[in-house]
Amino acid sequence: MNIFLTCLNAKFIHSNLAIRYLSSYISYYSDYRPKIKIREFTINDQIEYILSSIYLEKPQIIGLSCYIWNIEETLMLTRSLKKVLPDSKIILGGPEVSYDGEAVMKENPQIDYIVYGEGEVTFLKLVEALDKEKDLSKISGLIYRKNRDIVQNGPRELIKDLDTSPCPYDDELSGLENKVIYYETSRGCPFNCKYCLSSTIKGVRFFSLDRVFKEIDLFIDKGVNQVKLVDRTFNCNLERAKDIIRHILSRGGKTNFHFEIAAHIIDDEIIDLLNSAPLDLFQLEIGIQSTNEATLHAVDRKTNLETIANVVKRVREPRNVHIHLDLIAGLPYEGYESFRKSFDDVYKMGADNLQLGFLKLLKGSGLRLEEEKHGYIYTDYSPYEVLKNDYIDYGEIVKLKDIEDLLGKYSNSNRFVHSIRFLLPYFGKSAFLLLEDFAAFWREKGLFDVSHSLTTLFEIIFEYVKNIDRIPIDVFKEVLRLDYCLWQKPSRYPKCIEPKEMGNRFLSEFLDSEENINKYLPEYKGYTKRQLTRAVHTEVFKHDPISGEIKRTIVLFDYKAKSLDGTQFFKL
Repeated sequence: MNIFLTCLNAKFIHSNLAIRYLSSYISYYSDYRPKIKIREFTINDQIEYILSSIYLEKPQIIGLSCYIWNIEETLMLTRSLKKVLPDSKIILGGPEVSYDGEAVMKENPQIDYIVYGEGEVTFLKLVEALDKEKDLSKISGLIYRKNRDIVQNGPRELIKDLDTSPCPYDDELSGLENKVIYYETSRGCPFNCKYCLSSTIKGVRFFSLDRVFKEIDLFIDKGVNQVKLVDRTFNCNLERAKDIIRHILSRGGKTNFHFEIAAHIIDDEIIDLLNSAPLDLFQLEIGIQSTNEATLHAVDRKTNLETIANVVKRVREPRNVHIHLDLIAGLPYEGYESFRKSFDDVYKMGADNLQLGFLKLLKGSGLRLEEEKHGYIYTDYSPYEVLKNDYIDYGEIVKLKDIEDLLGKYSNSNRFVHSIRFLLPYFGKSAFLLLEDFAAFWREKGLFDVSHSLTTLFEIIFEYVKNIDRIPIDVFKEVLRLDYCLWQKPSRYPKCIEPKEMGNRFLSEFLDSEENINKYLPEYKGYTKRQLTRAVHTEVFKHDPISGEIKRTIVLFDYKAKSLDGTQFFKL
Protein backbone atom coordinates (compact mmCIF):
# COMPACT_ATOMS: atom_id res chain seq x y z
CA MET A 1 0.00 0.00 0.00
CA ASN A 2 1.77 3.11 -1.30
CA ILE A 3 0.72 6.19 0.72
CA PHE A 4 1.57 9.81 -0.02
CA LEU A 5 0.91 12.38 2.74
CA THR A 6 1.14 16.06 1.99
CA CYS A 7 0.10 19.58 2.95
CA LEU A 8 0.25 22.90 1.14
CA ASN A 9 1.85 25.10 3.79
CA ALA A 10 1.52 28.88 3.83
CA LYS A 11 5.31 29.37 3.60
CA PHE A 12 8.35 27.24 2.85
CA ILE A 13 9.66 27.67 6.39
CA HIS A 14 6.50 26.10 7.86
CA SER A 15 6.04 22.38 8.46
CA ASN A 16 2.96 20.26 9.06
CA LEU A 17 2.57 18.35 12.32
CA ALA A 18 -0.61 16.43 11.42
CA ILE A 19 0.75 14.39 8.52
CA ARG A 20 3.76 13.43 10.62
CA TYR A 21 1.46 12.10 13.35
CA LEU A 22 -0.41 10.03 10.75
CA SER A 23 2.83 8.63 9.36
CA SER A 24 4.32 7.74 12.75
CA TYR A 25 1.07 6.21 14.01
CA ILE A 26 0.46 4.00 10.98
CA SER A 27 4.11 2.95 10.82
CA TYR A 28 4.13 2.00 14.50
CA TYR A 29 0.84 0.10 14.67
CA SER A 30 0.37 -1.51 11.26
CA ASP A 31 1.44 -5.10 10.65
CA TYR A 32 2.37 -4.61 7.02
CA ARG A 33 4.47 -1.48 7.40
CA PRO A 34 3.11 0.33 4.33
CA LYS A 35 5.33 2.49 2.24
CA ILE A 36 4.65 6.06 3.35
CA LYS A 37 6.10 9.19 1.80
CA ILE A 38 5.78 12.67 3.28
CA ARG A 39 6.37 15.66 1.09
CA GLU A 40 5.29 19.23 1.72
CA PHE A 41 4.61 22.04 -0.71
CA THR A 42 3.39 25.62 -0.33
CA ILE A 43 0.35 27.46 -1.62
CA ASN A 44 2.75 29.52 -3.72
CA ASP A 45 4.03 26.51 -5.66
CA GLN A 46 2.64 25.97 -9.14
CA ILE A 47 -0.23 23.44 -9.08
CA GLU A 48 1.30 21.69 -12.11
CA TYR A 49 4.56 21.19 -10.19
CA ILE A 50 2.76 19.69 -7.18
CA LEU A 51 0.59 17.53 -9.43
CA SER A 52 3.54 16.07 -11.35
CA SER A 53 5.50 15.47 -8.14
CA ILE A 54 2.67 13.40 -6.66
CA TYR A 55 1.92 11.64 -9.95
CA LEU A 56 5.46 10.36 -10.30
CA GLU A 57 5.14 8.58 -6.94
CA LYS A 58 2.08 6.62 -8.23
CA PRO A 59 0.48 6.50 -4.74
CA GLN A 60 -2.54 4.31 -4.07
CA ILE A 61 -3.60 6.60 -1.22
CA ILE A 62 -3.15 10.38 -1.15
CA GLY A 63 -3.76 12.14 2.18
CA LEU A 64 -3.99 15.94 2.32
CA SER A 65 -4.19 18.13 5.43
CA CYS A 66 -6.69 21.01 5.05
CA TYR A 67 -6.75 24.44 6.73
CA ILE A 68 -8.21 27.86 6.00
CA TRP A 69 -5.01 28.98 4.29
CA ASN A 70 -4.83 26.07 1.83
CA ILE A 71 -8.32 24.64 1.23
CA GLU A 72 -8.94 26.40 -2.10
CA GLU A 73 -5.59 25.31 -3.55
CA THR A 74 -5.97 21.80 -2.09
CA LEU A 75 -9.37 21.24 -3.70
CA MET A 76 -8.04 22.57 -7.01
CA LEU A 77 -5.15 20.13 -6.78
CA THR A 78 -7.39 17.14 -6.00
CA ARG A 79 -9.54 17.78 -9.07
CA SER A 80 -6.49 17.31 -11.27
CA LEU A 81 -5.13 14.43 -9.19
CA LYS A 82 -8.28 12.41 -9.79
CA LYS A 83 -7.93 12.97 -13.54
CA VAL A 84 -4.36 11.70 -13.77
CA LEU A 85 -4.58 9.10 -10.97
CA PRO A 86 -8.19 7.91 -11.22
CA ASP A 87 -7.58 4.75 -9.19
CA SER A 88 -5.85 6.54 -6.29
CA LYS A 89 -7.94 7.17 -3.18
CA ILE A 90 -7.99 10.83 -2.13
CA ILE A 91 -8.44 11.41 1.59
CA LEU A 92 -8.83 14.81 3.23
CA GLY A 93 -8.45 15.65 6.91
CA GLY A 94 -7.95 18.68 9.14
CA PRO A 95 -10.10 21.41 10.67
CA GLU A 96 -11.30 22.85 7.36
CA VAL A 97 -13.14 19.63 6.43
CA SER A 98 -14.08 18.40 9.91
CA TYR A 99 -17.24 20.48 10.38
CA ASP A 100 -19.01 20.24 7.02
CA GLY A 101 -17.41 17.17 5.51
CA GLU A 102 -20.60 15.92 3.85
CA ALA A 103 -21.01 19.24 2.02
CA VAL A 104 -17.37 19.13 0.90
CA MET A 105 -17.90 15.62 -0.46
CA LYS A 106 -21.08 16.65 -2.32
CA GLU A 107 -19.41 19.63 -3.93
CA ASN A 108 -16.20 17.73 -4.75
CA PRO A 109 -16.86 14.31 -6.30
CA GLN A 110 -13.12 13.72 -6.64
CA ILE A 111 -12.81 13.30 -2.86
CA ASP A 112 -13.15 9.67 -1.78
CA TYR A 113 -12.93 9.97 2.01
CA ILE A 114 -12.78 12.57 4.78
CA VAL A 115 -11.26 11.84 8.18
CA TYR A 116 -12.82 14.26 10.65
CA GLY A 117 -11.72 15.04 14.17
CA GLU A 118 -8.57 13.58 15.72
CA GLY A 119 -7.17 11.56 12.85
CA GLU A 120 -4.49 9.05 13.83
CA VAL A 121 -6.68 6.05 14.69
CA THR A 122 -9.28 6.73 11.99
CA PHE A 123 -6.67 7.04 9.26
CA LEU A 124 -5.02 3.75 10.28
CA LYS A 125 -8.39 1.95 10.34
CA LEU A 126 -9.24 3.34 6.92
CA VAL A 127 -5.92 2.27 5.38
CA GLU A 128 -6.33 -1.24 6.81
CA ALA A 129 -9.90 -1.44 5.50
CA LEU A 130 -8.89 -0.31 2.02
CA ASP A 131 -6.00 -2.77 1.92
CA LYS A 132 -8.13 -5.72 3.04
CA GLU A 133 -11.43 -4.57 1.48
CA LYS A 134 -13.14 -4.41 4.86
CA ASP A 135 -16.48 -2.79 5.73
CA LEU A 136 -16.16 0.97 6.38
CA SER A 137 -19.36 1.37 8.39
CA LYS A 138 -17.66 0.60 11.72
CA ILE A 139 -14.88 3.19 11.35
CA SER A 140 -15.67 6.16 13.61
CA GLY A 141 -14.63 9.62 12.41
CA LEU A 142 -15.03 8.74 8.71
CA ILE A 143 -17.08 10.18 5.85
CA TYR A 144 -17.23 8.08 2.69
CA ARG A 145 -19.21 7.29 -0.44
CA LYS A 146 -21.51 4.28 -0.65
CA ASN A 147 -23.02 3.88 -4.08
CA ARG A 148 -24.45 7.35 -4.74
CA ASP A 149 -24.82 8.28 -1.09
CA ILE A 150 -22.46 10.05 1.27
CA VAL A 151 -22.25 8.38 4.68
CA GLN A 152 -20.93 10.03 7.83
CA ASN A 153 -20.10 7.61 10.62
CA GLY A 154 -20.25 8.73 14.23
CA PRO A 155 -17.40 10.71 15.79
CA ARG A 156 -14.35 8.99 17.20
CA GLU A 157 -13.54 9.27 20.89
CA LEU A 158 -10.47 11.35 21.64
CA ILE A 159 -7.25 9.51 22.41
CA LYS A 160 -7.16 9.20 26.20
CA ASP A 161 -3.48 8.38 26.58
CA LEU A 162 -1.63 10.72 24.21
CA ASP A 163 1.60 8.81 24.68
CA THR A 164 0.05 6.01 22.59
CA SER A 165 0.45 8.32 19.58
CA PRO A 166 4.15 7.91 18.70
CA CYS A 167 6.49 10.87 18.34
CA PRO A 168 5.81 12.52 14.98
CA TYR A 169 9.51 13.21 14.41
CA ASP A 170 12.27 10.74 13.62
CA ASP A 171 15.68 10.97 15.24
CA GLU A 172 17.13 12.84 12.27
CA LEU A 173 14.23 15.29 11.85
CA SER A 174 14.17 14.31 8.19
CA GLY A 175 12.93 16.93 5.75
CA LEU A 176 12.90 19.68 8.37
CA GLU A 177 16.18 21.40 7.66
CA ASN A 178 15.84 25.19 8.02
CA LYS A 179 12.16 24.94 8.96
CA VAL A 180 10.15 25.89 12.02
CA ILE A 181 9.16 22.77 13.96
CA TYR A 182 5.62 22.67 15.32
CA TYR A 183 5.21 20.66 18.48
CA GLU A 184 2.65 20.02 21.21
CA THR A 185 2.88 19.02 24.84
CA SER A 186 -0.90 18.95 25.24
CA ARG A 187 -4.15 18.95 23.26
CA GLY A 188 -7.23 20.98 24.05
CA CYS A 189 -7.83 24.23 25.92
CA PRO A 190 -9.41 25.04 29.30
CA PHE A 191 -11.12 28.12 27.82
CA ASN A 192 -14.08 28.40 25.46
CA CYS A 193 -13.42 31.52 23.37
CA LYS A 194 -16.08 31.65 20.67
CA TYR A 195 -13.75 32.69 17.85
CA CYS A 196 -11.52 29.64 18.32
CA LEU A 197 -12.02 26.02 17.26
CA SER A 198 -10.39 24.76 20.45
CA SER A 199 -13.61 25.70 22.24
CA THR A 200 -15.38 22.83 20.44
CA ILE A 201 -13.32 20.22 22.30
CA LYS A 202 -13.73 20.13 26.06
CA GLY A 203 -10.85 19.55 28.42
CA VAL A 204 -7.08 19.34 28.15
CA ARG A 205 -5.00 16.17 27.67
CA PHE A 206 -1.27 16.03 28.28
CA PHE A 207 1.68 14.07 26.94
CA SER A 208 3.85 12.68 29.76
CA LEU A 209 6.68 14.92 30.92
CA ASP A 210 9.26 12.18 30.33
CA ARG A 211 8.25 12.05 26.69
CA VAL A 212 8.18 15.85 26.37
CA PHE A 213 11.68 16.14 27.86
CA LYS A 214 13.02 13.49 25.50
CA GLU A 215 11.57 15.22 22.43
CA ILE A 216 12.75 18.66 23.54
CA ASP A 217 16.23 17.18 23.95
CA LEU A 218 16.07 15.95 20.35
CA PHE A 219 15.27 19.44 19.06
CA ILE A 220 18.06 21.05 21.08
CA ASP A 221 20.63 18.36 20.19
CA LYS A 222 19.86 18.77 16.49
CA GLY A 223 20.23 22.56 16.73
CA VAL A 224 16.69 23.38 15.56
CA ASN A 225 16.32 27.12 15.08
CA GLN A 226 12.79 27.48 16.44
CA VAL A 227 10.17 25.21 18.01
CA LYS A 228 6.64 26.64 18.07
CA LEU A 229 4.35 24.93 20.53
CA VAL A 230 0.79 24.62 19.25
CA ASP A 231 -0.56 24.11 22.76
CA ARG A 232 -3.51 26.46 22.95
CA THR A 233 -2.57 27.49 26.51
CA PHE A 234 0.91 26.27 27.40
CA ASN A 235 0.65 27.29 31.06
CA CYS A 236 -2.87 25.99 31.81
CA ASN A 237 -1.10 23.59 34.19
CA LEU A 238 1.31 26.02 35.78
CA GLU A 239 3.54 23.55 37.62
CA ARG A 240 3.94 21.44 34.50
CA ALA A 241 4.84 24.56 32.47
CA LYS A 242 7.53 25.44 35.03
CA ASP A 243 8.98 21.94 34.77
CA ILE A 244 9.26 22.25 30.99
CA ILE A 245 10.85 25.71 31.21
CA ARG A 246 13.32 24.47 33.83
CA HIS A 247 14.26 21.55 31.60
CA ILE A 248 14.91 23.82 28.62
CA LEU A 249 17.00 26.13 30.79
CA SER A 250 19.02 23.21 32.11
CA ARG A 251 19.80 21.99 28.59
CA GLY A 252 21.06 25.27 27.18
CA GLY A 253 21.45 25.34 23.41
CA LYS A 254 20.33 27.95 20.92
CA THR A 255 16.86 26.64 20.01
CA ASN A 256 14.15 29.28 20.44
CA PHE A 257 10.90 28.03 22.03
CA HIS A 258 7.64 29.86 21.29
CA PHE A 259 4.80 29.44 23.82
CA GLU A 260 1.24 30.75 23.74
CA ILE A 261 0.33 31.56 27.33
CA ALA A 262 -2.49 33.00 29.41
CA ALA A 263 -0.85 35.84 31.33
CA HIS A 264 -3.54 36.06 33.99
CA ILE A 265 -2.63 32.61 35.33
CA ILE A 266 1.10 33.19 35.60
CA ASP A 267 2.92 33.48 38.94
CA ASP A 268 6.10 35.00 40.38
CA GLU A 269 8.10 31.77 40.10
CA ILE A 270 7.55 31.39 36.37
CA ILE A 271 8.39 35.07 35.84
CA ASP A 272 11.65 34.55 37.73
CA LEU A 273 12.44 31.55 35.50
CA LEU A 274 11.82 33.57 32.36
CA ASN A 275 13.87 36.48 33.70
CA SER A 276 16.81 34.11 34.22
CA ALA A 277 16.80 32.85 30.62
CA PRO A 278 19.52 33.68 28.09
CA LEU A 279 18.66 36.19 25.37
CA ASP A 280 16.10 34.93 22.83
CA LEU A 281 15.67 31.44 24.30
CA PHE A 282 11.94 32.02 24.83
CA GLN A 283 9.25 33.80 22.89
CA LEU A 284 5.83 34.36 24.45
CA GLU A 285 2.54 35.01 22.70
CA ILE A 286 -0.32 36.41 24.77
CA GLY A 287 -3.79 36.71 23.29
CA ILE A 288 -5.57 39.81 24.61
CA GLN A 289 -7.88 40.27 21.58
CA SER A 290 -9.73 43.31 23.04
CA THR A 291 -9.89 45.48 26.15
CA ASN A 292 -13.63 46.10 25.74
CA GLU A 293 -15.34 44.27 28.61
CA ALA A 294 -18.58 43.73 26.65
CA THR A 295 -16.58 42.24 23.81
CA LEU A 296 -14.63 39.88 26.06
CA HIS A 297 -17.85 38.76 27.75
CA ALA A 298 -19.54 38.15 24.37
CA VAL A 299 -16.77 35.78 23.24
CA ASP A 300 -16.40 34.06 26.64
CA ARG A 301 -12.87 35.39 26.98
CA LYS A 302 -11.73 35.30 30.60
CA THR A 303 -8.85 37.61 31.35
CA ASN A 304 -7.55 40.30 33.70
CA LEU A 305 -6.03 43.22 31.82
CA GLU A 306 -4.30 44.74 34.83
CA THR A 307 -2.62 41.43 35.56
CA ILE A 308 -1.57 41.02 31.92
CA ALA A 309 -0.02 44.50 31.85
CA ASN A 310 1.93 43.76 35.03
CA VAL A 311 3.15 40.39 33.70
CA VAL A 312 4.28 41.93 30.40
CA LYS A 313 6.13 44.67 32.26
CA ARG A 314 7.93 42.24 34.56
CA VAL A 315 8.80 39.66 31.90
CA ARG A 316 9.97 42.36 29.52
CA GLU A 317 12.16 44.19 32.04
CA PRO A 318 15.42 42.21 31.51
CA ARG A 319 14.89 42.42 27.68
CA ASN A 320 15.72 38.74 27.17
CA VAL A 321 12.30 37.33 26.16
CA HIS A 322 10.49 38.35 22.98
CA ILE A 323 6.80 39.09 23.70
CA HIS A 324 3.93 39.06 21.20
CA LEU A 325 0.51 40.46 22.10
CA ASP A 326 -2.55 39.69 19.95
CA LEU A 327 -5.57 41.81 19.03
CA ILE A 328 -8.53 40.80 16.85
CA ALA A 329 -10.53 43.36 14.88
CA GLY A 330 -14.16 42.56 14.12
CA LEU A 331 -15.27 41.04 17.44
CA PRO A 332 -18.80 41.70 18.79
CA TYR A 333 -19.47 45.16 20.27
CA GLU A 334 -16.05 46.42 19.12
CA GLY A 335 -16.59 49.42 16.81
CA TYR A 336 -13.81 51.48 15.26
CA GLU A 337 -13.45 53.83 18.24
CA SER A 338 -13.59 50.97 20.71
CA PHE A 339 -10.89 49.19 18.75
CA ARG A 340 -8.77 52.34 18.80
CA LYS A 341 -8.89 52.23 22.61
CA SER A 342 -8.09 48.49 22.68
CA PHE A 343 -5.14 49.09 20.35
CA ASP A 344 -3.69 51.89 22.47
CA ASP A 345 -4.29 49.98 25.72
CA VAL A 346 -2.31 47.03 24.41
CA TYR A 347 0.35 49.06 22.61
CA LYS A 348 1.19 50.84 25.87
CA MET A 349 2.07 47.49 27.44
CA GLY A 350 5.29 47.68 25.43
CA ALA A 351 5.45 44.30 23.71
CA ASP A 352 8.02 43.58 21.00
CA ASN A 353 5.28 42.68 18.57
CA LEU A 354 1.61 43.67 18.48
CA GLN A 355 -0.21 41.35 16.09
CA LEU A 356 -3.35 42.91 14.68
CA GLY A 357 -5.48 40.11 13.27
CA PHE A 358 -8.90 40.20 11.64
CA LEU A 359 -11.68 37.92 12.81
CA LYS A 360 -12.28 34.78 10.78
CA LEU A 361 -15.68 33.10 11.12
CA LEU A 362 -14.24 29.59 11.35
CA LYS A 363 -16.42 26.59 10.61
CA GLY A 364 -17.66 25.14 13.88
CA SER A 365 -16.78 28.21 15.97
CA GLY A 366 -19.26 29.80 18.37
CA LEU A 367 -19.24 33.15 16.56
CA ARG A 368 -20.06 31.48 13.24
CA LEU A 369 -23.12 29.97 14.89
CA GLU A 370 -24.07 33.47 16.12
CA GLU A 371 -23.36 35.31 12.85
CA GLU A 372 -26.93 36.64 12.49
CA LYS A 373 -27.01 37.94 16.06
CA HIS A 374 -24.16 40.36 15.29
CA GLY A 375 -24.91 41.00 11.62
CA TYR A 376 -21.71 39.39 10.39
CA ILE A 377 -20.89 39.63 6.70
CA TYR A 378 -17.75 37.72 5.73
CA THR A 379 -16.08 36.21 2.68
CA ASP A 380 -17.72 33.01 1.47
CA TYR A 381 -14.28 31.60 0.71
CA SER A 382 -11.51 30.77 3.14
CA PRO A 383 -10.35 32.22 5.46
CA TYR A 384 -13.93 33.55 5.97
CA GLU A 385 -12.63 36.93 7.10
CA VAL A 386 -15.10 39.48 8.42
CA LEU A 387 -16.02 42.30 6.04
CA LYS A 388 -18.39 44.10 8.39
CA ASN A 389 -20.84 43.60 11.23
CA ASP A 390 -23.29 45.67 13.28
CA TYR A 391 -20.43 47.57 14.95
CA ILE A 392 -17.86 48.25 12.25
CA ASP A 393 -18.25 48.82 8.50
CA TYR A 394 -16.05 47.70 5.62
CA GLY A 395 -14.52 51.15 5.12
CA GLU A 396 -13.29 51.08 8.71
CA ILE A 397 -11.94 47.55 8.22
CA VAL A 398 -9.97 48.84 5.22
CA LYS A 399 -8.50 51.63 7.38
CA LEU A 400 -7.47 49.05 9.98
CA LYS A 401 -5.84 46.97 7.24
CA ASP A 402 -3.72 49.99 6.31
CA ILE A 403 -2.81 50.54 9.95
CA GLU A 404 -1.90 46.85 10.30
CA ASP A 405 0.41 47.12 7.28
CA LEU A 406 2.32 50.06 8.77
CA LEU A 407 2.31 48.45 12.21
CA GLY A 408 4.29 45.58 10.70
CA LYS A 409 6.65 47.77 8.70
CA TYR A 410 7.41 50.39 11.33
CA SER A 411 6.64 49.01 14.79
CA ASN A 412 6.81 45.23 14.78
CA SER A 413 9.98 45.31 12.70
CA ASN A 414 11.68 47.03 15.69
CA ARG A 415 13.58 49.15 13.15
CA PHE A 416 11.97 52.42 14.24
CA VAL A 417 11.73 52.04 18.03
CA HIS A 418 13.19 55.44 18.96
CA SER A 419 11.51 57.25 16.07
CA ILE A 420 8.04 56.08 17.07
CA ARG A 421 8.74 56.78 20.73
CA PHE A 422 9.77 60.31 19.73
CA LEU A 423 6.60 60.88 17.67
CA LEU A 424 4.02 59.55 20.13
CA PRO A 425 3.74 62.68 22.34
CA TYR A 426 2.79 64.69 19.24
CA PHE A 427 -0.23 62.40 18.80
CA GLY A 428 -1.49 62.45 22.37
CA LYS A 429 0.63 59.36 23.12
CA SER A 430 -1.74 57.37 20.91
CA ALA A 431 0.04 54.90 18.62
CA PHE A 432 -3.28 54.33 16.87
CA LEU A 433 -3.69 58.03 15.96
CA LEU A 434 -0.08 58.17 14.75
CA LEU A 435 -0.47 55.11 12.53
CA GLU A 436 -3.92 56.20 11.37
CA ASP A 437 -2.58 59.58 10.22
CA PHE A 438 0.54 58.01 8.70
CA ALA A 439 -1.63 55.47 6.85
CA ALA A 440 -3.74 58.30 5.40
CA PHE A 441 -0.48 59.81 4.07
CA TRP A 442 0.49 56.47 2.50
CA ARG A 443 -2.96 56.11 0.93
CA GLU A 444 -2.91 59.67 -0.47
CA LYS A 445 0.54 59.14 -2.01
CA GLY A 446 -0.30 55.69 -3.44
CA LEU A 447 2.46 54.11 -1.37
CA PHE A 448 0.51 50.95 -0.54
CA ASP A 449 0.49 50.00 -4.22
CA VAL A 450 4.21 49.25 -4.51
CA SER A 451 6.85 47.43 -2.46
CA HIS A 452 9.53 49.39 -0.60
CA SER A 453 13.07 48.70 0.57
CA LEU A 454 14.10 49.40 4.15
CA THR A 455 15.94 52.52 2.96
CA THR A 456 12.77 53.77 1.29
CA LEU A 457 10.76 53.22 4.47
CA PHE A 458 13.11 55.61 6.28
CA GLU A 459 12.73 58.17 3.52
CA ILE A 460 8.93 57.88 3.56
CA ILE A 461 8.54 58.47 7.29
CA PHE A 462 10.91 61.44 7.08
CA GLU A 463 8.85 62.88 4.20
CA TYR A 464 5.69 62.43 6.28
CA VAL A 465 7.06 64.04 9.44
CA LYS A 466 8.70 67.02 7.74
CA ASN A 467 5.25 68.28 6.71
CA ILE A 468 3.96 68.33 10.30
CA ASP A 469 4.78 71.79 11.65
CA ARG A 470 4.57 70.89 15.33
CA ILE A 471 7.36 68.31 15.09
CA PRO A 472 11.00 69.55 15.12
CA ILE A 473 12.32 67.91 12.00
CA ASP A 474 16.02 68.47 12.81
CA VAL A 475 15.70 66.51 16.02
CA PHE A 476 13.60 63.79 14.39
CA LYS A 477 16.22 63.38 11.70
CA GLU A 478 18.84 62.53 14.33
CA VAL A 479 16.53 60.04 16.07
CA LEU A 480 15.78 58.41 12.72
CA ARG A 481 19.50 58.06 12.02
CA LEU A 482 19.98 56.42 15.41
CA ASP A 483 17.36 53.81 14.48
CA TYR A 484 19.00 53.25 11.11
CA CYS A 485 22.39 52.59 12.66
CA LEU A 486 21.06 50.26 15.35
CA TRP A 487 20.52 47.32 13.01
CA GLN A 488 23.33 47.61 10.49
CA LYS A 489 26.66 49.32 10.11
CA PRO A 490 25.83 51.94 7.49
CA SER A 491 27.66 51.84 4.18
CA ARG A 492 25.29 54.41 2.76
CA TYR A 493 22.42 56.32 4.31
CA PRO A 494 18.87 57.13 3.22
CA LYS A 495 19.02 60.55 1.53
CA CYS A 496 17.03 62.20 4.31
CA ILE A 497 19.41 61.32 7.17
CA GLU A 498 22.89 61.60 5.70
CA PRO A 499 25.20 62.90 8.49
CA LYS A 500 26.86 66.31 8.24
CA GLU A 501 29.91 65.02 10.06
CA MET A 502 31.26 61.48 9.60
CA GLY A 503 32.41 59.58 12.69
CA ASN A 504 35.30 57.69 11.10
CA ARG A 505 37.98 60.10 12.27
CA PHE A 506 36.70 60.10 15.81
CA LEU A 507 36.49 56.27 15.82
CA SER A 508 40.14 55.95 14.81
CA GLU A 509 41.25 58.16 17.70
CA PHE A 510 38.86 56.41 20.10
CA LEU A 511 40.26 52.96 19.30
CA ASP A 512 43.82 54.11 19.88
CA SER A 513 43.04 54.43 23.59
CA GLU A 514 43.39 51.24 25.66
CA GLU A 515 41.39 52.97 28.39
CA ASN A 516 38.44 53.34 25.99
CA ILE A 517 38.63 49.66 25.03
CA ASN A 518 38.67 48.58 28.68
CA LYS A 519 35.74 50.83 29.56
CA TYR A 520 33.39 50.35 26.61
CA LEU A 521 34.59 47.24 24.75
CA PRO A 522 36.25 44.91 27.29
CA GLU A 523 35.18 41.79 25.36
CA TYR A 524 37.37 42.98 22.45
CA LYS A 525 40.66 42.99 24.38
CA GLY A 526 43.36 41.57 22.13
CA TYR A 527 41.61 42.56 18.90
CA THR A 528 43.60 44.49 16.34
CA LYS A 529 42.45 47.99 15.44
CA ARG A 530 41.37 46.69 12.04
CA GLN A 531 39.26 43.96 13.61
CA LEU A 532 37.66 46.48 15.96
CA THR A 533 36.82 48.81 13.10
CA ARG A 534 34.79 46.04 11.47
CA ALA A 535 32.85 45.32 14.69
CA VAL A 536 32.01 48.83 15.89
CA HIS A 537 30.95 52.18 14.49
CA THR A 538 30.61 55.77 15.66
CA GLU A 539 28.09 58.40 14.61
CA VAL A 540 28.23 62.13 15.31
CA PHE A 541 24.85 63.74 16.08
CA LYS A 542 24.08 67.46 16.12
CA HIS A 543 21.26 66.78 18.60
CA ASP A 544 21.34 64.16 21.34
CA PRO A 545 19.11 61.47 19.73
CA ILE A 546 17.88 60.25 23.11
CA SER A 547 17.13 63.48 24.99
CA GLY A 548 16.65 65.77 21.97
CA GLU A 549 18.99 68.33 23.55
CA ILE A 550 20.87 70.56 21.10
CA LYS A 551 24.26 69.14 21.90
CA ARG A 552 26.92 67.47 19.77
CA THR A 553 26.75 63.82 20.74
CA ILE A 554 28.90 60.90 19.69
CA VAL A 555 27.39 57.40 19.84
CA LEU A 556 29.36 54.16 19.71
CA PHE A 557 27.60 51.11 18.20
CA ASP A 558 28.83 47.60 19.05
CA TYR A 559 27.46 45.29 16.33
CA LYS A 560 28.47 42.07 18.03
CA ALA A 561 26.48 42.89 21.17
CA LYS A 562 22.97 42.15 19.93
CA SER A 563 19.76 42.67 21.88
CA LEU A 564 16.03 42.52 21.18
CA ASP A 565 16.22 46.27 20.43
CA GLY A 566 19.08 46.07 17.96
CA THR A 567 22.76 46.41 18.66
CA GLN A 568 24.21 47.82 21.88
CA PHE A 569 25.19 51.48 21.85
CA PHE A 570 26.83 54.02 24.17
CA LYS A 571 26.81 57.79 24.30
CA LEU A 572 30.44 58.87 24.62
